[in-house]
Amino acid sequence: MTEAQSATKRLLINSLPKSGTHLLAKAVEILGYKEHFEPGEITETPLFFNYGEVKKRLEHQTESDQKISIGALTPCYVDSATFRHWLTLISPKQYILGHIPWTPLLMPILSELNYQQVFIIRDPRAVVVSLIPFVLDTGKMPGRHFLEDDFSLMSPTQRLDFILEGGYAVKAGVEIKNFAEVYRSMLAWRNEENCLFIHFEDLVGEQGGGTKERQEAVVYKICSYLDIPFDDTILSQLSEIYNPGARTFRTGKIDGWKSSMNAEDVEKLNIYCQPLCEEAEYTIG
Repeated sequence: MTEAQSATKRLLINSLPKSGTHLLAKAVEILGYKEHFEPGEITETPLFFNYGEVKKRLEHQTESDQKISIGALTPCYVDSATFRHWLTLISPKQYILGHIPWTPLLMPILSELNYQQVFIIRDPRAVVVSLIPFVLDTGKMPGRHFLEDDFSLMSPTQRLDFILEGGYAVKAGVEIKNFAEVYRSMLAWRNEENCLFIHFEDLVGEQGGGTKERQEAVVYKICSYLDIPFDDTILSQLSEIYNPGARTFRTGKIDGWKSSMNAEDVEKLNIYCQPLCEEAEYTIG
């Protein structure tokens, strides 16, 4: 690929929520990419491909059998033509964040529009523990979480049980999938040849409990995928990836989840997530 061809590439940063989405966004910003909107800007394309932002943009959707599921806990379906149109409005060397479960419909669209996709995943136990407080307080995100009103009526243990087992969210008026189904729908992206699949624990670096070597290796891998030379300038900026100022930053630490709930709930989470950890090659302990 020539330098000119590489410069026209656009990027989908895809993830399971609370898996290091903004960590990855900071990494690609170091590589020269910019988010597709400015703060406060009104755009036709959703700010993010997540449940809440996409729901705001569906007034004029056409009917189609070809639909792409957006969101993780509960699906929001967008017809392929609408999704493709949104992607065309993003400029070269820009990125958009998304939570899109695996679907065979997406990669042909990305290829046609000269997009690349990097997917990041995380230890399922850390995802659950990070997700629960995020539902109650989305921090610097532009809107409330659609489950906030339901979660505000639950105890901490009830919130954990609801995320793990799923069920009907009365206030939100939606059915929530069980977490195992959600996690596996995202994990499936690792089998997609043209999607770069990475792990939070490799990217977080020493500040987040990882290592400098693993961080350098995964950024080098991202550079190779995006056809960007890994040079001393990039190397000197790796410490900026761990960013407490990011919109959804909570603690960002490997294994930080272990001290975030009582012992009984930790045991419950470990038992539930053991098959998921094995499938995603995380150690139980």
